[in-house]
Amino acid sequence: MVDPTAAHAVLARGDKVEAFFIDPLTDMPALRTPGDSGEPLWRFYAPLSLPASGAELASVVLHHTVWVTTSDGHVHPAPCTPTEHLWWGDGWGDRPSEAATVVDTLLNDLGATVNLRGHYKAPKGLTVLFNEEHKHGAQLTRAALLHARMTPPRAR
Repeated sequence: MVDPTAAHAVLARGDKVEAFFIDPLTDMPALRTPGDSGEPLWRFYAPLSLPASGAELASVVLHHTVWVTTSDGHVHPAPCTPTEHLWWGDGWGDRPSEAATVVDTLLNDLGATVNLRGHYKAPKGLTVLFNEEHKHGAQLTRAALLHARMTPPRAR
């Protein structure tokens, strides 16, 4: 826990805040607010890149956003550009090709800075995988992601 900063104030958007934090690996501000259902709600900004620690992407977990687990045991929100967010399944207009692009980039280099301008060029197999409905909390292993990246979609 830390004292609030200007970045925390922007993140809070005037809502009641229970506690302020700084992620020790990325120095990103985070905060906890009381959620509508009584459970705490965490707010944070997604980083543009993850710490380049020599680790590799071990899996992704789909829970409200895309989370990255690394081979050295860390968990991070997947990098994303400030004007986007990552989704899977029927995102009501959101594009699973954005999540596919981020994962494709991180499979090659965990510390790479993501660029979503060319998301429509994401590997089709990864896009198909992220277009599927997955339960919140579903974990997709590195092997499953690599397999999807190399597998062309089936013809309909």
